Amino acid sequence: MKERIVLIIKKALQTLGYADSGAFGVSDPPDDSLGDYASNAALIVSKQVGKNPMAIAAELALRLTDFEGKEIFSKVQAVAPGFINFTLAPVFLIKELKTVLRQKNKYARANLGAGQKILVEYFQPNIAKPLHLGHLRTAIIGDALFKILNFTGFKVKSDTHLGDWGTQFGLLLAAYKLWGKPDAIAKDPINELNKLYVRINAESEKNPALREKGKAEFLKLEKGDEENRKLWQKFADWSWPEFKAVYKFLQIRPADNNWGESFYEDKMPAVVEKLKKQGLLISSEGAQIVDLSRFKLGVAVIIKSDGATTYLLRDLATFIYRKSLGFKRQLYVVDTRQSHSLAQTFKILECLGEITSPQEAVHVDFGYLSLPEGAMSTRRGTVIGPMELLRRAQEEVLKIIQQKNPDLQDKENIAWQVARGAIKYFDLVHNRKSDIVFRWEEALSFEGNAGPYLQYTHARAKSILRKKDDVDIPREPRFLFPEEWLLIRMMAKYSEVISETALTLYPHYLAEYLFLLAGKFNNFYQKIPVLKEKDNTLRASRLMLTAAAAQILKNGLELLGIEALEEM
Repeated sequence: MKERIVLIIKKALQTLGYADSGAFGVSDPPDDSLGDYASNAALIVSKQVGKNPMAIAAELALRLTDFEGKEIFSKVQAVAPGFINFTLAPVFLIKELKTVLRQKNKYARANLGAGQKILVEYFQPNIAKPLHLGHLRTAIIGDALFKILNFTGFKVKSDTHLGDWGTQFGLLLAAYKLWGKPDAIAKDPINELNKLYVRINAESEKNPALREKGKAEFLKLEKGDEENRKLWQKFADWSWPEFKAVYKFLQIRPADNNWGESFYEDKMPAVVEKLKKQGLLISSEGAQIVDLSRFKLGVAVIIKSDGATTYLLRDLATFIYRKSLGFKRQLYVVDTRQSHSLAQTFKILECLGEITSPQEAVHVDFGYLSLPEGAMSTRRGTVIGPMELLRRAQEEVLKIIQQKNPDLQDKENIAWQVARGAIKYFDLVHNRKSDIVFRWEEALSFEGNAGPYLQYTHARAKSILRKKDDVDIPREPRFLFPEEWLLIRMMAKYSEVISETALTLYPHYLAEYLFLLAGKFNNFYQKIPVLKEKDNTLRASRLMLTAAAAQILKNGLELLGIEALEEM
C-alpha cells in the first residue's frame, strides 16, 4: 500500500503542476487516531516552490481523494504542519480480511524475487568446538531470512560454510598431540577437545612457541600430512552429531550445502593465479598480500610468510565458486566483528571483476550476544551450550505452565516448543545490528514483547475457534467497536511488512509487527464478547476476525521459525 500511495501522490503532483523530487516518503503515523499512513510530500514540495505546506497538503488531499475514491480510503486529510494522512476504507479492509481467510498460509505471498537465485550463508559452526547461543545468532537470523526470502519469490539455497580449516586446527592438533588422552576424548569428544583448545590458547600466552607449533601443524595439514589429515577427519566426524542435534532441537532448517572451508582447498590456487595475472598480488616480508590502502581497507594477507593460506583467500574462492553455480546474490549472515575482513573480500572481488554491484555480495551483519555475567568465549572456556540453554528455558517454562494451566496435556513437549520460540524471538525482535544481553525474565515473558506471549495469544485465539466447528463468513460482516477496526487495520499491513522485511533483511520488522498485532487482538478479546454474542451476524463477524488474526500470527511466527501453538 505504501508503494501505491507513493505512485498516486506522484500522479497528483504532476496534475497539479508540481515537480516530483522523489524525496518524499510514506510512513505509519505515530498514533492510530491519525489514520493508517502519512506522507511528508507537501512539506518536501513546499521547500522547492516556497509555498505554504498546508496549502499544498490540502490541494493534494483533495486530488488524491478524486483519484482513489472511497473504495480504498475513507479519509485523506491535510494536517499541520503539512502532512497528508490516509485512512483505509471499511470496504477495502473487509475485502482484505476475507482474503486472509481464503488464502490462509499463502496470504501475503509475493514475487519480489521473481525467481532470482540467492544463496544465504548461515550457522557456520566450527569443527571440534561446542556451540553456544552466540554462535547460533547466525543460525536463527539466517533461518528466518531464508524462509522470508523464499516466501517472497526468491529461489533460495543455503550453505553453512563450516569452520573446518585454518590455524585453529593447527592449535588443536598441537594440543591433541601434547596432552590428548584418546580414551577420554572418545567418550565426550567435543568437550574434551574444547578443553585442549582452551588450554593451548591459555598456555600460548605465556609460551608463544606453542602458537608457532600450532601454525606449523596447520601447514603440515595443508601440505597433506597423513597423520594430521586423519586426526582432522576424526575431529569432523565427532562434531557432526552435535550439529545435527542442535538443528533438531532448535528446529533450524538444515543447510542445503555444507561447503566448509576445506572444500575450497583445490580451488584456491586458481584464485591466486587470477590475483597475480591482474597485478593485485604482491610480496611483502615473505607473505603474499593485496594492498587495499587506497580504499582505506589496509593490507589483505592472502598467503602467510610460512606458506599457509588465509581465511580471506578461502572467502575469495567461496564467492567465485558459488557464483559459478548461478547465484546472483550471496548473503553472508556473519557477526559484525567480521566487517573488515568481508569488506576486504568484497573489494578484492570487485577489483577482479567478480562483483559489479553491491547487491551481489551482502554482509548481513549482527551484533554481539552476551549473558549478564559477561561475554562467551571458546578460548576462555566460558561457553553455554545450546542444549543447556534450552533445558534451562524448558524448566522455567514448565514452572509457568504449572501455575497457569496445570491440567495441560503434553506439558513437556509444549514447554520445549515455548523454550525454542522464546530463544528465537528474543534474538529476532532486536535490530540485528544491536549488541544484546540475554535475560531470562525478558525472553520467557508471557505478557511482554516475547515469544511465549505471541504463542499464548495464538493459542488463545484457537481456543475460541475450537468451540465453533466452522467460521461462517458473513456476506456483509458487521463491526461496531473501534477495537475491531484497529485489529483489522493492523492485519491489512501484514503484506507490506513481509515485503519490507524481505527487502531490508531485518527480521525485527516482522517480529515487532506480530507483537503489535497480538496487542490489538488481546485488546479486542478482553473488551468484546465473541461466542457470547447473541446476534448471529455479529458473532460470525467476530469469529471471522479471530480466525484471521490467528492465521496471520501463525503465518508470521512460522516465517520466523517459531511454532504457533494450538494450546498452552
